[in-house]
Amino acid sequence: MNDSKSPVFHPHSRLRQQTPELLEEYYAGRKLWGDDFSLDEIREWYQMEENACFEIYEERGQVEKGKMPNNDYLHWHYGYQTALAGRETLGITLGLGSGNGEEFRPVRKYIKHLHIVESAEGYFKNDAETTYAKAQADGTLLFENEFFDTSVNIAVLHHIPNLSHVMRELYRVLKRGGICLVKEPITTLGPWHRARKPGLAPCERGFPRELLEEIVRRTGFEIVRRTYFEFPPLRHVRDRGGIDTYNSAFWTGLDRLCCLATGWNYRYHRTTFFQKLAPSYVFLVLRKPKTE
Repeated sequence: MNDSKSPVFHPHSRLRQQTPELLEEYYAGRKLWGDDFSLDEIREWYQMEENACFEIYEERGQVEKGKMPNNDYLHWHYGYQTALAGRETLGITLGLGSGNGEEFRPVRKYIKHLHIVESAEGYFKNDAETTYAKAQADGTLLFENEFFDTSVNIAVLHHIPNLSHVMRELYRVLKRGGICLVKEPITTLGPWHRARKPGLAPCERGFPRELLEEIVRRTGFEIVRRTYFEFPPLRHVRDRGGIDTYNSAFWTGLDRLCCLATGWNYRYHRTTFFQKLAPSYVFLVLRKPKTE
């Protein structure tokens, strides 16, 4: 009997051709799901994801600034602080998929001008310090070479299929010696061949940590800093208790200790509670070499 209350599952066309067995190479983290898609498949993915997060946050009442969980402490200590080392400013900054721009709260005074490339036009609000641009379906950035001093990518790349191309674009538009921040989940975010859990966009998936770093290095970036974080039991404390755990030195520090203690237990696709006792996110600080 069909449960009328169950969500209707409309997977990507490529996924409809797969079985769990055929997906094994991807679930095992040896291949990245989406990175080998055709242009038509990339466009289909884009259409499914284009406004998905905006609609989820709008339903929760989180679209307006000040409504999202406050991760300022984590963003500063794991990313921005290193990005500013030896620099007085972040200069001209790119925010890819940055929504309403809340992630820039800790460093707004250090940014010369912020360009946000975003798929959901509901966020667009230009002002003297911020310019929005519509994201291209294939991930191409409509900026000239070496335009930005800094690039910030906070939990956005896992919504994009063709990571290798987008990383090459981020590298291309960044000045030599520039800094690129990447914060991403390093788990599958659940099985893709089944209906998604509430709160997840239709196509999002995290990255196998080794494969993510391989793509980063192949692009040409140097890894300046790597921090694993988000221990799942503490995430539930945040979600269920309404605590901004990552705007707290105590909670962020406790989470870091838990992740350091359980890093040995990491795996990409997690199917048991025990497998989930490991870090589930990474924050990378990348640099484009000054000479090539």
